[in-house]
Amino acid sequence: MNPRLVLAVACLVSLAGCAPMTKDRGFGCVRNVVAARAGLDVHWNQGTPAEAQVAERIRRVLSRSLAADDVVQVALLNNRRMQASYARLGIAQADLVEAGLLENPVFHVRPRWPDSPPTATNIELGVEWDFLQALMIPARKQLAGTRYEGVRLGVTHEVLTFVGQVREAYYTLVAAEQLANVMRVVAEAAEASYELAERMSEAGNVPELDLQNQRALYEEAKLEYARARLESLDARERLNALMGLWGDQTAWSVPAQLPEMPAIEASIVHLESAAIANRLDLMEAGREVEALSAALGITRNWRFLLFARIGIDSERDTSGQWLTGPELQVELPLFNQRQADIARLEAELQASEDRLTALAIEIRSEVRALRTRLLLTRQVVERYQAVIVPTYQRIVQLSQEQYNFMLIGIFHVLEARKEEMRTYRDYVNQVRDYWITRARLERAIGARLTENAGSADINIPAATDSDQGPASQQIPLKPEGSDP
Repeated sequence: MNPRLVLAVACLVSLAGCAPMTKDRGFGCVRNVVAARAGLDVHWNQGTPAEAQVAERIRRVLSRSLAADDVVQVALLNNRRMQASYARLGIAQADLVEAGLLENPVFHVRPRWPDSPPTATNIELGVEWDFLQALMIPARKQLAGTRYEGVRLGVTHEVLTFVGQVREAYYTLVAAEQLANVMRVVAEAAEASYELAERMSEAGNVPELDLQNQRALYEEAKLEYARARLESLDARERLNALMGLWGDQTAWSVPAQLPEMPAIEASIVHLESAAIANRLDLMEAGREVEALSAALGITRNWRFLLFARIGIDSERDTSGQWLTGPELQVELPLFNQRQADIARLEAELQASEDRLTALAIEIRSEVRALRTRLLLTRQVVERYQAVIVPTYQRIVQLSQEQYNFMLIGIFHVLEARKEEMRTYRDYVNQVRDYWITRARLERAIGARLTENAGSADINIPAATDSDQGPASQQIPLKPEGSDP
């Protein structure tokens, strides 16, 4: 073979360096952001010895009564849908690495045999390389880097959104189990009351109407308990799915009651600005605008030279002589000058800018709405704690006393107890709604809410005195007056 052709091929091969794929693939950045904003760990299962340590950590956490952070931590470590989302980082990094690679040269050989003397075989050898792609590598790498950063932001936002979803499911479960326990106590009390009324009726001390009213209360209490138990089981299975648990792992427990509300709330002005500064989906949308702008610039700048190859061609004629020389192939932009591509990218860029602006407006509105809902729900809970629940408890107590002195009938006592249980159920649901709204507000601002400050990423000062309500009072799990 012609030595000059061999030398040319060797030069092209030496230019094509291989960009390595890092093992981390950007997951470390995701881990750091989640740790800073949520105070929790994430792990990407890639078949390393660390998987056994993660499994042991999950086992230890599940062995105790689970707080909200415990449940979220297990879900982050064990949910397979989250694990599948992390694979997007590997895909994006592969695109980034590919953007920095040189195009492979194209080698061709064309043997031809003459049909008359001289009969030596004619051979044509050549190697071609798209040198224009090499000139575009910096622009391509910048574009791929922007898209990679957008994917990383999107994955991190997905993790933080998942954290909020798990918290909502946790508070729903705790409230459901709290109500189920109360309904069980009420059903047991109603059963005891009905059995006592039956014995007294047989002795002729209780009218038939009072007996049937006691029976109706007992049957209704059993149905309420069954419904509460069903809601608890549904909420528990929802949380099992989010935590990725099955089999013996599902034998975990949660506290008997929802946690108390914090003493103060954060200012809405700072929450709104914090959300704009910290929402990762907004940053991801900004990266999309940057990527489309970069793609539009590349298309405009290279619209007339999107295909150009240089190479070496060598031919041995039938006499045995080698003919070697350079080769150039250039696309002639006579008909297609990338007008459609430019118009398409311009439209996509305008759409992405509009989506970015719309998302910023929606985030501000979402934060304001959730902040208002949080404050109003807090006021309702405090009203239930301070006035409504104690009032109905007192009504039941007084009704029972008057019934014991035969001043009122059993029907009035039963109605008072039913109203007390309805009120207590509403109270627990309001506390649940408060914590769910708080979890959604944390997701909306992209960071945890605390009583004194925000997280490591944002600074949310405490609310003013005018925003604070009375101190929370703990309502007992078992309402007064539920005993027979």
